[in-house]
Amino acid sequence: MPIDLGLSRVLVLLKHLNNPQIAFRAIHVAGTNGKGSTLAYLSSILTAANVRNGRFTSPHMLYYNDCIHINGEVYPLQKYRQISDLVVEKDRLHNIGCTEFELLTVTAFKIFEVEQVDVALIEVGLGGRLDATNVLPGFDESKGKDTGGVIASGITKIARDHESLLGDTLTAIAGEKAGILKSGVPCVVDSTNEDEVLDVVRARAHELGCAIDEVSTTDLISYSPLAGSYQQQNLAVALGLLKAARINVPHQTIIDGIKNTHWAGRLQSITVKELPILLDGAHNENAAIELGKYLQKFRPSGIIFVVAMTSGKSIAKLLKHVTIKDKDTVVATTFTTPENMPWISCYPTEELARRAGKYVDDVVQSSGVSIMETLDTIRQRKEKENDTRPVVVCGSLYLCGDVLRAVTPQ
Repeated sequence: MPIDLGLSRVLVLLKHLNNPQIAFRAIHVAGTNGKGSTLAYLSSILTAANVRNGRFTSPHMLYYNDCIHINGEVYPLQKYRQISDLVVEKDRLHNIGCTEFELLTVTAFKIFEVEQVDVALIEVGLGGRLDATNVLPGFDESKGKDTGGVIASGITKIARDHESLLGDTLTAIAGEKAGILKSGVPCVVDSTNEDEVLDVVRARAHELGCAIDEVSTTDLISYSPLAGSYQQQNLAVALGLLKAARINVPHQTIIDGIKNTHWAGRLQSITVKELPILLDGAHNENAAIELGKYLQKFRPSGIIFVVAMTSGKSIAKLLKHVTIKDKDTVVATTFTTPENMPWISCYPTEELARRAGKYVDDVVQSSGVSIMETLDTIRQRKEKENDTRPVVVCGSLYLCGDVLRAVTPQ
């Protein structure tokens, strides 16, 4: 089923499952980029502090169940299926008609209830105001210490993406993202956002009586293993949320948690059959700009880009920020349609190659039926031509997932 934003179906299904979303406290994060990294930092810190936490992020990277973690560990597939089957059966029995993402969200909430997490870390799927995750209530301390609800809201970097669903201006998009704010619940926002974004978030926070903390830097960034200058802001938001949620963690434990943070597919360096690769899921313009900045640090010559993109995404907004026309190569490839997301498709290699020709002189249309065959062909070509250029795989997290599935034991 395609994307169909709204809260009514989710609320009905949750009611038939005894409203698991009120059983735990949550930190809820919206934004265009940086949500996953922010929650990865928080999860690692809370795990180091022995605070039982669940994490729900999307899309999945390797397998469908890896969008749900407990204490930093992927929720076991067998246990995931038991709860997922229950959720799907309730949806069928009551003829509710939830979308795949709504079913996934409800599954995550039910898992967090069953696993009795102390804190659930929830990433918005798309937008915020009408996203399925926004059925979470705000925490009301007057109802008692053991009640659930959102204890802190976070807004990471906001940029133009999904304009057809969220609006074609930053102001409109920010309005959708700020829709997750709850009355009286503190909010943390990345202060490097554009002024028009910050104005929207401030106005919404004022309207709802939310204390707002605008952050951008932290001295603890030196402990982060995650690459990219933007991790400064993501970590600052994570630490701000920890403070806003009033979760007391010793300073050294925070450092330990930061050091152990892992977030796959974002400026991740791996080696595949002796071929060093940089993986980055950059799929919108803001992410492409950040990838371009990072690549400038090691550009002795050109770069071989292996690219696949979701149909409808802007190829131009990726390639114009990362490529050099007479030095780089673009290898146009495809990704596997992600599990349980049949509405997702990628550009045909012919179309991607044709459009890429505007940005680089050397375009190769991959003939491999798998990403591993494509990478093997690149390795052979590099050896034959003594080509020392680095290889960067980008354009889609689904493409990164294909690479990681091929090299990760199941």
